[in-house]
Amino acid sequence: MTTLTDIPNKTNRKTLAGIIILIIGSVLLINQLDIFFFPHWLFSWPMWMIGYGFYMGYKYNFKKPFWIWVTVLGFAFLVTQNIDNAGRFMWPISIIGVGTWMVLKHNNKYKDEPYQANNKYTEI
Repeated sequence: MTTLTDIPNKTNRKTLAGIIILIIGSVLLINQLDIFFFPHWLFSWPMWMIGYGFYMGYKYNFKKPFWIWVTVLGFAFLVTQNIDNAGRFMWPISIIGVGTWMVLKHNNKYKDEPYQANNKYTEI
């Protein structure tokens, strides 16, 4: 039997999405009218990647690692576009970070599971 608490409330997500769209539209309009100063990097494509990464994280309750990849990649592009010679350091650091994450994630996989040997031969 389902109760009202079992059914997810999709109107809250739609309301939040509407509020976010209103804020983005308002900021873009204010930027076009030159009412306030906004930095040029705030409206660049790496910031859209970072925003999309956080959106995907929120959508899946930050459980899937996809949001981390998109956000870090957007941040790396943002830094390399706005800081001179940052690409010399940003991409090697990013590759080291990805490798470290893969090693640590791989080791954590077996921490929660009990050891099970894959025996091809069984006792008779």
